[in-house]
Amino acid sequence: MSSRPRVLITGTGAVTPFGTGVDALWEGLVAGRDAIKPIERFDTTDYRVKSGGVVPETDFDFPEDPGIGEMDLGLQFCARAVREAIESANLTHDDLAASNAAIAISTNFGNAQAYQNALHDTHLEPEALRRSLLGFAPAFLGDLWGIAGPRAMISLSCASGNAALAYAAELLRHGRADVAVVGGYDVISEFAWSGLIALRTMTTGKITPFDRNRSGTIFGEGAGVMILETEAHANARGAEARVELAGHHTNNNAFHLTAPDKQGAAIVRAIKRALEDAECRPESIDHVNTHGTATKYNDMTETAAIKTVLGPRAYDIPINSIKSMIGHLMGAASIVETIAAAKTIETGTVPPTINFETPDPDCDLDYCTSGARTHDVRCAISNSSGLGGCNSVVVLRRRP
Repeated sequence: MSSRPRVLITGTGAVTPFGTGVDALWEGLVAGRDAIKPIERFDTTDYRVKSGGVVPETDFDFPEDPGIGEMDLGLQFCARAVREAIESANLTHDDLAASNAAIAISTNFGNAQAYQNALHDTHLEPEALRRSLLGFAPAFLGDLWGIAGPRAMISLSCASGNAALAYAAELLRHGRADVAVVGGYDVISEFAWSGLIALRTMTTGKITPFDRNRSGTIFGEGAGVMILETEAHANARGAEARVELAGHHTNNNAFHLTAPDKQGAAIVRAIKRALEDAECRPESIDHVNTHGTATKYNDMTETAAIKTVLGPRAYDIPINSIKSMIGHLMGAASIVETIAAAKTIETGTVPPTINFETPDPDCDLDYCTSGARTHDVRCAISNSSGLGGCNSVVVLRRRP
């Protein structure tokens, strides 16, 4: 085994269409509930798709923090998830300020509501302009929690969250930080929705990953946050950590804006190299949390890539797509899915893939379509891909 520092997950936080908190997320996933509902935040009359993975309005009343209530709603989601993750890791503002701490935040659209409003403001103040910038989130959140180390915004489309985890893991491995706050967020705004509709990847029905009649994804909103620490830092303060972020890899298809290479060569490389980075053999993988968008070629290509890398093992393990329940959370998608994979390792429960009705001969793995599954998971993969051909894969391992 390598002598490099181990990277541990010591805290998590989430705001999702199931509500505020990781507990709400996990309860909804295990129950197999469908959280997609009509969008009421703006008039959807002229839009082909009128429903999405919307955070319940009853959960918008977040804890009071200076200035948060004035922020873009997506940033409020992220701030709430950061607070939960920090508290679950038993860290404080003073701990982070005194540590060699870093923050990495991921998003697709950033503070979309802020710059949508800015478009119509003929007397735009400098502060309003600053709040609309993509890099505002790590600056604001870093200031809020006294994080004086590296700060970064990662935007690699829907692979952004896992890419941010990979970036932070490298900071920890190379001694640039001892602890990192890593998050992803996005919000459904009319600005974002109009662009997403134009991609023509959304369905007007249900999200049905790996089903023969799948017809597209549905986008959603929310935030996910993980606290990463070196093993030495976590041990020194007596932190509990049941899951290790063991490996990662990020690359690009270099093929097409929205379609994957049908042979899945880049996805295969991403999974293989993430396993190599984790010093983990394919036969040791017990679960895959897929990107699973329910688009025709993505599901077929991802299935083929999993079979190429894992071989016969691919048929023996439960595989799922939680997008079937909460939608595609854009810049928050992959980190929320990685939180779910970590919970699967901790609990031995694999959430289902819902809405599946008709088997597809091109998607012939065990997608856990009959409800949540009890399964001993020691090592799991979380896949993510995104517009522009980005792929980012992380490998999680149960601590001995």
